[in-house]
Amino acid sequence: MLVKDLVILGRACPEPLKDGRVTVCMAGWSETLGFVRIYPTRPNMDWRRWDVVQVDVERNERDNRYESWKIVGSREEWDTLAEKVKVVGHVSSTDERRNMIAALAEPCVHSLNEQHRSLGIIHPAEILETYFRENTNYGELFQMGLPGMTELDLFQVKRDFPFEPRVRYRCPECQTQQGYHDQQVLEWGFYEWFRKNPEQEERVWENAGFGRENTMIYLFVGNQAAHRTSFIIISVLRVPAGPVIQPLIPPTKVTN
Repeated sequence: MLVKDLVILGRACPEPLKDGRVTVCMAGWSETLGFVRIYPTRPNMDWRRWDVVQVDVERNERDNRYESWKIVGSREEWDTLAEKVKVVGHVSSTDERRNMIAALAEPCVHSLNEQHRSLGIIHPAEILETYFRENTNYGELFQMGLPGMTELDLFQVKRDFPFEPRVRYRCPECQTQQGYHDQQVLEWGFYEWFRKNPEQEERVWENAGFGRENTMIYLFVGNQAAHRTSFIIISVLRVPAGPVIQPLIPPTKVTN
């Protein structure tokens, strides 16, 4: 299926595959397909948040979540995978960004579980805490299938960082028993900041817009393939505060 209107909303921290490749999970929204997850993708693919891209996708036989797809030929044509993605536009208007994500927002992560959806956007009613927790997989070794140099020699993956950033927050209509969510942030930009600024980790929260006046924070969340009710934060979407214009016809978040 050729998707021509995929808006990139987030890219997660790189992860290793067993054959030595390194992949990044990319997710976004399309008026044609609704929310979309594309996996695997190469770390060096030239697409950025708010880009609108055209890409030929097919179902991922290893991931039956409805929103999950892979690029056609992602295995056989791995080295030239970037050539399969064409950037056809960019959502540059602040008003357009704010209206888009507000229209896609859910009242609670719990509602995503009830709808058996694996991707969604939450506008937190309250940020309770931003903090770091020990990464229990720090320094973990992987058995690689290919000898010699692999992509792991070129990119840092999640297990290369001793801690993980986390956000504790309440949804507008939080339905959990404890009354809040506590989720790991996997946004690649966070880990790139840690890599480039090892003595200034705490500044990552300010960079992401937390605690900043006149900034609206939305969380683009997704569940994990092996833990369908456990969600992580793929991307922190921040836009200048302002009026939101809701569309006359609500967007279709999951299409057939």
